[in-house]
Amino acid sequence: MHSGQDILDLTTKESEYPLALLLSMLNLYSPSGNENQVASYLESEFRRNGLHTRRDSAGNVIGQVGTGRPRILLCGHMDTVPGETPVKVEDDQVYGRGSVDAKSSLASMIVACVQAIKDRETSFHATLVGVVEEETSTKGIQQLISDHPPYDFAIFGEPSGSRNVTIGYKGHLRVRLTCSTKGGHSASPWISQNSFDEAVKLWNKLESSCFLNNEASKFNALTGAVTKMTAGDDTNTIPSSAQLDVDVRIPPGLTIESVEQKITRVCKELQENAQGELVVSVSFGNRCPAFLGENDSTIVRAFRMAIREVTGQQVTLVKKTGTSDMNLLAEEYNIPMVAYGPGDSTLDHTDNECVSIPEYLESIRVTMAAIRNMARLYKTSPIETATPLEH
Repeated sequence: MHSGQDILDLTTKESEYPLALLLSMLNLYSPSGNENQVASYLESEFRRNGLHTRRDSAGNVIGQVGTGRPRILLCGHMDTVPGETPVKVEDDQVYGRGSVDAKSSLASMIVACVQAIKDRETSFHATLVGVVEEETSTKGIQQLISDHPPYDFAIFGEPSGSRNVTIGYKGHLRVRLTCSTKGGHSASPWISQNSFDEAVKLWNKLESSCFLNNEASKFNALTGAVTKMTAGDDTNTIPSSAQLDVDVRIPPGLTIESVEQKITRVCKELQENAQGELVVSVSFGNRCPAFLGENDSTIVRAFRMAIREVTGQQVTLVKKTGTSDMNLLAEEYNIPMVAYGPGDSTLDHTDNECVSIPEYLESIRVTMAAIRNMARLYKTSPIETATPLEH
């Protein structure tokens, strides 16, 4: 490592570089599909900090450092949802689009990894990745997976809170429902079936038969939400087509195929029972299975010890109702993995998105300690599967 690494010494002026790194990333607005500016910045930072750096064909920034094993993947996303918000520091909070989801998590992993590699008593190989389009197409993580590099552990940079670790995410399924009728004149609504009305009936039936949302734990509930509805194109015509886009979240224990079958069955029943010439069609888009890791995996133990060491507190293991790139990696790799990072995820995608500076710095210390713990635990019991699953 070159002498420039002194800027990362967390024992003196500990907030200077981490805060400057985060602010620089936030000032480079990067909605999905427009990550090039922040990617170029991270490329230069990776190289400046001694990482062997490249960009892959998807636009991911990949930096590698260290030798031997364990081989640790630290993966965060460079993109944000659309909607630029002012970047500012106020009352120990950093504001800006991506401050929680999830540039602070990526920045904390960068600082922690570079600092941890300086510990001569800790041996590991790290792959730091800033992926593109996590919020939309997931092409970044898919490209990373298709390259099939071997890993022993994986940390995904997502807001868990600095004293919590995320071990599970629900799966998701995108659904498009279409109700078609003959339509008619809006002056005689009793004559013609209205595709809008039929779409509302369909959604009500799905809510009452599939998306009951009556589980004590929302993580274990199958849920659905209409994200878009379109119907009609004229002011005096009963719409002949209505379309619903639905976001379905799937808990562990349910397969995507079984959920598709449930939805298809409800659509078929509505069409068969309708009076008239209603046609109901359904199509399924992006999908991703749920993931739930072990409570006592090596990486969870490493973070438990790290959080106790840094904060004196016990860790809380979190299961989230959202979905992340971790779900996709878990389909291909049978390795211990968690999601970790600073911030309150209820502020994701809001105009008030902000992260606490003390929590951000604490997450850096926790991640550094967790990396050291992973290296030590791996040396004493290297029992984890370290290669992609065969399909």
